[in-house]
Amino acid sequence: MTNDFAILIADDNEINLWLLREQLEHWAMDITLAQDGREAWQLLQQYSYALVFLDVNMPFLNGFEVVEKLRTTDGLNRQTPVIAVTAHAQSQQRQQAVDAGFNEYLVKPIRLNQLQQIVTRWRQGDDNNANYYAVQILRKTQDNSQLSQTLLSKLFAELPTHMLDIERSLQNMAIQQAWELVHKLHGTFCFYDFADCLGVVESLEQALLHNEEAQANQQFSLLKVKLDWLLDNQGVILRNVMSNEGGSD
Repeated sequence: MTNDFAILIADDNEINLWLLREQLEHWAMDITLAQDGREAWQLLQQYSYALVFLDVNMPFLNGFEVVEKLRTTDGLNRQTPVIAVTAHAQSQQRQQAVDAGFNEYLVKPIRLNQLQQIVTRWRQGDDNNANYYAVQILRKTQDNSQLSQTLLSKLFAELPTHMLDIERSLQNMAIQQAWELVHKLHGTFCFYDFADCLGVVESLEQALLHNEEAQANQQFSLLKVKLDWLLDNQGVILRNVMSNEGGSD
């Protein structure tokens, strides 16, 4: 991991703040700390981050309020992956976090292997993201690079039409049709095991299932950004498949 991977951590508990920073320093050195939600929001307006960890219970602005402001305000970090950090594991709060705009949900105490997966999943930069997708598909095909390239090419060819169909369904308020299309896309990303794409698709699918139009449109926008990146960088990903052959474990 290189030092240009900037992370923001916000937590009003100094021990938790210190501990999470110590853990994340295994993969990144550019780590900024905020001691409450108001300070976190100020930093998010001024600086660009690759990944943000927000404690859900903070003074002035809690994590839910910060991420809601982030997702609804044009700025440097509107599309930045944000991880909810909490001491509670109730399924209701987990869904509330996803609905608010969080990308993932971590329950304390946090383990190093959980953080490693998150950093790998959401790491920015063409080479690193491309490497992640290449490694995932090679694992799926047991290091068969030719099959991996064939499967990826099929995915890249189908995504534009699939996204256009979903967008039209949302515009026409055809919620059931949109849900069916997203459910199919969910299965696709389950197969490819692209966890970052899968997380956004799952959130979109849940929003459509519960007929939450505003949330569905928000999650579709997030998904479109991610899939546009995939399509724009398909050549880089395919090259990474060749360079990673035999080394995906």
